Amino acid sequence: MTVTPGAAADARPLSAGQEALWLAHQLDPDSSAYNVVLAVRLRGALRVDVLQEALTALAARHELLRSRFPGTDDGPVRRVDAPGTVRLDVRETPGADDAELFRLATLAGEEPFCLTAGAFRAVLLRRSTTDTLLVTVTHHIVSDATSQWLLMRDLFTEYGARTGEPATAPEPGRAATPTPAGWNEQVRAERDFVSSVRGARAAGYWREVCAGLRAAVLPTDRPRPPHRALRGATHEVGWHPDTARRLREAAAGRGLTPFVWLLGTFQAALHRSGCGDGFLIGCPATTRFTPDTRQAVGYYVNALPTAARFTPATTLLDTIGSAQDQLRRGLAHARYPVELLGGGPLFRISCTLVAADRLPVEGLYEGPVRLGGLRAELVDVPQQEGQLDLTVEILQDSRGFKAVLRYRTDLFDAATVERFGETWRCLLDVSLDAPDTAVSDVGLVAHDDLAFLLALGSGAA
Repeated sequence: MTVTPGAAADARPLSAGQEALWLAHQLDPDSSAYNVVLAVRLRGALRVDVLQEALTALAARHELLRSRFPGTDDGPVRRVDAPGTVRLDVRETPGADDAELFRLATLAGEEPFCLTAGAFRAVLLRRSTTDTLLVTVTHHIVSDATSQWLLMRDLFTEYGARTGEPATAPEPGRAATPTPAGWNEQVRAERDFVSSVRGARAAGYWREVCAGLRAAVLPTDRPRPPHRALRGATHEVGWHPDTARRLREAAAGRGLTPFVWLLGTFQAALHRSGCGDGFLIGCPATTRFTPDTRQAVGYYVNALPTAARFTPATTLLDTIGSAQDQLRRGLAHARYPVELLGGGPLFRISCTLVAADRLPVEGLYEGPVRLGGLRAELVDVPQQEGQLDLTVEILQDSRGFKAVLRYRTDLFDAATVERFGETWRCLLDVSLDAPDTAVSDVGLVAHDDLAFLLALGSGAA
């Protein structure tokens, strides 16, 4: 997709989160760390001309997809171009096998954006007239995880309307999709809240949460460079279906959510891995507080600083309960953009939940679905690596849970992150068996390995 500057457009303000992302982009404009990607393999006779029409309609519906972000003497602004400037980039790939198609999709997602030109592109890798792969890429400044699925849903709703095929099977009782709110209204609401009495109270609450604590920092394999490179890699931690069942049962039995249970044990793993007795991590939370914003593509996220404190007597259940309380109270103040607090980075590690069964394209995460008369299947390409020291995305679907750990490769080796994942797995297992166990008492060495180490120490090995 190429975006050309449209006719003169009014300069529009950015949200606090967008301004922070714009600055991060200026520091490393060649990085793809903030690219949000959704790729789908399409089987069936795709009409490229109709897909372009649908893309134009999509851009008309969601103005951030046709926005660009130039800098001015007064800081960054947003300018909006005409919908027709958003063009589908068709790349012919005849003869490419599946591995090559995946590689090309990954590369399409990794291409950096020039924010002065735009923050959205759609790339169609066409192996044949009936076998294509569509890669939609946004910069985080115009999108979040939900947005990427919303734009895919709306794109194929538009496509299906033009070909006589529904995007997906309609959900029982679901009303027609309302028109999304304009982004200016979101920015205005944020600024009004920040300047209000409620905003002042929220700012005071976050300062109290952060008082005396620093961002959690894991011991690194290499010295921290003066400038972060925004380069990373991914490691996945999966849990057995039986563990997922026990997790749901244990959480429900105590009136908690599975995410809170996983978050508490994640904080315990950070403590046992060298983050200290008190620290902050970020928990991204949605700011889609109204029906129209729930249908809009945009950066509807505020990160909630979440504190963890440990003593020798702190149990796993104490940590889990504290995580529940932190999130409950934090969500009441989620409208306040914590970027405005200042004082350096509040966190270098984040943890969030993605509920696949609540995503706008129902069923796509778990298997093929019908989109506009085509068979569509998710292609899980790497993305968003290196934003922070460590970002953790807990994915929940009908099959259970898995965690996607994205980490900075200039700080950590793969083996270090894998070892952290095993520490987290161990603490979760113990929390399900004996939640009142003190975090400091959990043994982190497997029985066979412990016997070997003890034998080394005694000279018997």
